[in-house]
Amino acid sequence: MPTTEYFHGTRVFQRGQTTRPVSVGEYSTVGAMVIAPAADPDAFPEDVLTTIFSNDTTMRTALGAGGNVDAVFDAIDDQGVVAEVQVVRVAEGASATPQTKLEQTLANIVGSGADFSGVHAFKLASKPAKLIIAPGYTSQRISSAKNPVAAELEGICTRLKAIKILDTPDASKEAAELYRSDFPDDPRAYLFHPSVKVFRTTTINEPGSGRVAGLFVKRDKAIGGPWESPSNQAMGGIQGPSRPIAYYTGEPDSEANYLNELRIATLKYNQLLWGNETCALDPLERFVNVVRTDDAIDDAVVKGFDWALDRNLSVPLGTAVIQSLDNFLDELVKVGAILGGRAWFERDLNSNEGLASGVLKVCYDREPAAPLQDLQFFASRNITYYATLVDGILNSLDRTVA
Repeated sequence: MPTTEYFHGTRVFQRGQTTRPVSVGEYSTVGAMVIAPAADPDAFPEDVLTTIFSNDTTMRTALGAGGNVDAVFDAIDDQGVVAEVQVVRVAEGASATPQTKLEQTLANIVGSGADFSGVHAFKLASKPAKLIIAPGYTSQRISSAKNPVAAELEGICTRLKAIKILDTPDASKEAAELYRSDFPDDPRAYLFHPSVKVFRTTTINEPGSGRVAGLFVKRDKAIGGPWESPSNQAMGGIQGPSRPIAYYTGEPDSEANYLNELRIATLKYNQLLWGNETCALDPLERFVNVVRTDDAIDDAVVKGFDWALDRNLSVPLGTAVIQSLDNFLDELVKVGAILGGRAWFERDLNSNEGLASGVLKVCYDREPAAPLQDLQFFASRNITYYATLVDGILNSLDRTVA
């Protein structure tokens, strides 16, 4: 019997499948918790995610002055980049007592998963923020315990595959180390110490997390993705750290190295961001660029194969899926995003029963490059080079005699 209805003429039917491109999405969107007491409530309603670009003067005007607005937007501007920023504005605490007011504000930032208020508003974004900051509200330990905003962001950043950039207490390296102890295993925490000096009619200390976020964006834009660490870039718009941080070239015994060994980024030579590491326990998640590269690739894979779903399993379909992924990994190698990667099919993982249930399992690997963090040279004396000196003297004397 015929496989189609009767027709007299020529027709074309789609048959088989071909490879499709896989691409990495935007990985430099900043999520910012903003205290803006003078904001236009229509433009920036409380606990509602509002996406703007950092150079949008109309929306910047609508945010008004005060709070931590400058610590977010002026900080990003000073790095010479334009960033996409997801703003979540929350109310400042109302108490006249500074500590109570701070804790009320922190509670507003923490918000609730039940109504997507506070930091939970980031979960509603169609395009998740990948760098999350709350300048001025992550450095405090409350009741001798972990900062509540940092704690609440833990699960959110895991869900969004985001990095939270956290300010540490300003007072001393010991205070920063105590803060660090609250993060025994967190591959999504990038800590910065101390705050920075900026000039706003007079010199003040300001949290550095907004500027660090700007440097993440700057490096991402320069190389075309989240493949490299933001470290070793000059932090724009600052007069220096809030207190001196010593660094001695070639010498491990310095405060900058002390902080880096704790996995806390700092400033070198008063201006260079200095630090590559997260607070991960697993050494394979040690470097922030490695975590972000893995995230970017895995996100791209999850989103890049919708075209294959619900099509009949076949040799052309399975081959197209595997080859598409393999081509994507090859492209990442060519641009220096990873050292290597490949996709393959394992028969042992794909039983007849599984395939008959519509399940196809494809394996792949990828290896991001660690940053060159410890460059070591080995120097020695070699007195045999004096032979060159002797030859030169003898040759000179021969010419003189002649």
